[in-house]
Amino acid sequence: MDMEHMNMTSVFGPPPPGVDLTENRNVQDTIAVVSVCALAIVTIIFRLIVRVYVQGARLEADDWLVGITGIPLIALLASSILGGRYGFGLHVWSVTVGNMILFAYLIIYLLELLLIKISILMFYRRIFGMNWMIWATLLISCGWWLGSLIAALCACDPIPFFWTEITNHKSGSYRYNFYYYYIGNAAANVLTDILILLVPMPIIWKLQMRTNQKIGVCAVLLLGGFVCIASGIRIHYLNYLNGNVDLTWALGSVSVWSTIEPCIGIICACLPVLQPFVRSLFKKMPNLPGTRHIAIARIVLVVLYRKRMNRDSRKGLEDRQREDGFYAHYVTQRFGTEGAAPSTGRTNHSHSRRTSGDSIYDFKQDHPHHLAQLPGNEPGLFDNR
Repeated sequence: MDMEHMNMTSVFGPPPPGVDLTENRNVQDTIAVVSVCALAIVTIIFRLIVRVYVQGARLEADDWLVGITGIPLIALLASSILGGRYGFGLHVWSVTVGNMILFAYLIIYLLELLLIKISILMFYRRIFGMNWMIWATLLISCGWWLGSLIAALCACDPIPFFWTEITNHKSGSYRYNFYYYYIGNAAANVLTDILILLVPMPIIWKLQMRTNQKIGVCAVLLLGGFVCIASGIRIHYLNYLNGNVDLTWALGSVSVWSTIEPCIGIICACLPVLQPFVRSLFKKMPNLPGTRHIAIARIVLVVLYRKRMNRDSRKGLEDRQREDGFYAHYVTQRFGTEGAAPSTGRTNHSHSRRTSGDSIYDFKQDHPHHLAQLPGNEPGLFDNR
């Protein structure tokens, strides 16, 4: 190992005082990425099961795309684990082999993010129908992927210098500072994610729904904002690559968050589809700890709502009775009893839709605009509850 350390010293200089060359973050990084990837894969499987066996629906384009994302995700996980074994999370003075894994990891990472973005946009298409905003965001996302791929392939002259730089820094050169590629790619990725999150908002606010319903639907779809948080953390760790001699040590944290980011994206892409199922599941299990108080709160709200409607209906009936009495008195005063309708001893309410015996109205009868159906067939996501 002494000769190997001498080789790295000739390239990067001696290690700073206090650096432990035996230090290795491989175990904790592997545990983190395996846990999150397992959760993402379970979410994909759960979504497909819910769609086919619970909702009884056939798989659409967005479902197939989410399922396909599991393939590059497994490849990304394998690259992250192998990268930790041969370089990621190790001090550069301990690396003795060229790391082609980083190059493969970058290509797989770009493909994974593109599939996730397209799957979300196809979900929007299934729910809201295709429109120019979805088309524009789809073209921007594909343009981001294509530009990032070309920039990565053209960064080194020759291309193998990308993975031979550490062991043979004279075998080629960079055409530009690759740190700026990392930052620019990550920033553009966040911008496309924000655009995708904002696409359905104007459509939802134009629907004939109650405001609290619109807010609820927007909140479910905006859960994808968590992937922007993961992207921001990744950008934070990318900053440590700027001018850092101990490049492989800094790449350990970058690779971890580069794996966590698409996993969170997959989970957020599945949540809107799973939300109706989870809600119905809680309704069927009111006795579970933590759900009984939700059922009680719903009952209390329904009772209070019906009392309010009852009070409003009685008040409206009294107002109509007073108006009828006023006009009957006015006709008698103005035209005499000849011009007034024969008295039957009670006020005529033939024009009224309801009688004093009505206590609770059917809210859906009075407000048919609340029952507007959305274009799409996602069961339960826009239920009026």
